[in-house]
Amino acid sequence: MEKRFNLQSANWICYVLDRRNQIPDIADPNLVRDTLIVFLGNLIDGLYFDAESNAKIIEKAVQMRKTVRARPHHRYDDIVMDLRDIFSKREWTAVLIPSGFQEYDSVDQLLTSKIFLSKLGRTIKTDPHLILHLNEAPRNDFAITDVYPPFHSALSKSTRWPGILLWRRSDEPLFFPLPSEKSEDAIQWIFSRGDDLANSPGHLLTHHYLEAFPSCRIHAGSRLTLLHMSDTHIGCKQSIERITRVKDLLKDYIKRNQGDSSVVFLLSGDIMQSPDENNVICANDFHDYLKDLHPAGKDPIFVLGNHDVRMKGVLRNRAASSSLVPATNARIEWIPDHPVGILCWNSADGGRMARGKITGEQYRTIEERLNPFPDGKTNPVLISLLHHHPLQFRRIDPEMRRFHMKTLGASMRKYISFAYEHMDGLTNAQEFVRFCDSHGVKVILHGHKHIPIAGKIPEHLLENRPILIFGCGSAVGKNTYLYRKLFDVDYEISLNEIVLDFQTRLLSGRLMAETHYDKGLATMKTHHGFVSRSAMEA
Repeated sequence: MEKRFNLQSANWICYVLDRRNQIPDIADPNLVRDTLIVFLGNLIDGLYFDAESNAKIIEKAVQMRKTVRARPHHRYDDIVMDLRDIFSKREWTAVLIPSGFQEYDSVDQLLTSKIFLSKLGRTIKTDPHLILHLNEAPRNDFAITDVYPPFHSALSKSTRWPGILLWRRSDEPLFFPLPSEKSEDAIQWIFSRGDDLANSPGHLLTHHYLEAFPSCRIHAGSRLTLLHMSDTHIGCKQSIERITRVKDLLKDYIKRNQGDSSVVFLLSGDIMQSPDENNVICANDFHDYLKDLHPAGKDPIFVLGNHDVRMKGVLRNRAASSSLVPATNARIEWIPDHPVGILCWNSADGGRMARGKITGEQYRTIEERLNPFPDGKTNPVLISLLHHHPLQFRRIDPEMRRFHMKTLGASMRKYISFAYEHMDGLTNAQEFVRFCDSHGVKVILHGHKHIPIAGKIPEHLLENRPILIFGCGSAVGKNTYLYRKLFDVDYEISLNEIVLDFQTRLLSGRLMAETHYDKGLATMKTHHGFVSRSAMEA
């Protein structure tokens, strides 16, 4: 059986070759072993070096591969240290990223071909050059843990794969989407100019590439990105400590991506820890910060959670939330210049204690505003935004489990199903799902349980097309006493990125979580992600 070398493998190799990083566990020891065997095999075959002039390195790689094969289910730190020495002088690194969708099958076959990579390598003069190719295209749903920073550039553009990710040491990474036709010409164009990165800025290379291959240009108006946050619990200790970090991450995201997509900020409830006046003032300040950060000054979209209307989320209702600047009633927010409507629900209004419920009045309000669609919109993409989770997750797939192992700890695997099925959900969830199904909702976004998760509404509950569902963890890593006792929650910050690409008709959802580890006197941040991609059905 062929050993695996997937996108997680390429990310892991790049991560561990950087001497600044610890050697992480990717919650799949067999994948680490497969990755090293394939990588060393490529090294032996001369894909990264000229084999004849680097005989000693090739001989050493043969011994290293024998060592890896002799050590199943074992750490390979000594092998990694030797690889760091071998590749320490490389000038640039590239990753060939296939699409994984049938429409790009011919390009994917080219990018995953070892013969093509060998041919490409012979045209490159620089030694060592590191061009990583995958032997399997990315699946529709996959985890990528300990994300090496340049990979963020490619992950945020997963609706435009296949493509090439390229970076030179500490320079900004470059992502080049590949055309469906003349893809080999585009690849040759990029690598024939790889050495130019040392003398000219990367954005100039990108500009020339898009002039040569204009179909690869990404127009901001063709993509809409929903930056989904939840459970900021403004007023609690974690929020006070981390809200500045959240703001910095959002600011960096907008700076990196504003030329590639329109953006909308969403917050799915539990904005505050309790609805008192001081927290309301701070929540309004956060609303204004997001509005000022938006490139066009658009208002963020907020909905309420149980903590926004009840003391500590479970006690008697308080009226302070009525002083919030953002609208909080049941409504539809139509996104300008895009055929997208956000159905905003107040699931805290009809619930008791921490549980939620959608009232009949809200269903009537939303239904009235759906008929007819405004501004001549036909068949818009409808997305429901609410606080409480409407779905029982009975089965977590292996890739989601790997993501949770990094962000929620090993014990989470035992309890996540119980937590979703029996604690504080939406009491009339089936009625809500039926409404969404009958009115053509394509995506449901929620918060509440502080668990970043992605999935689909089970088919037996639907009469029409699939409905995707994305739950966001707490943006500030706020976790209750119960969670700290039951779960080994490790993430500090959680954000979701939902991208609607109207040119490729693809939708991607990326769960993003930040954790930290101590390194001497410094605290190092690391990121983990789970990506779910699907076609946007008409």
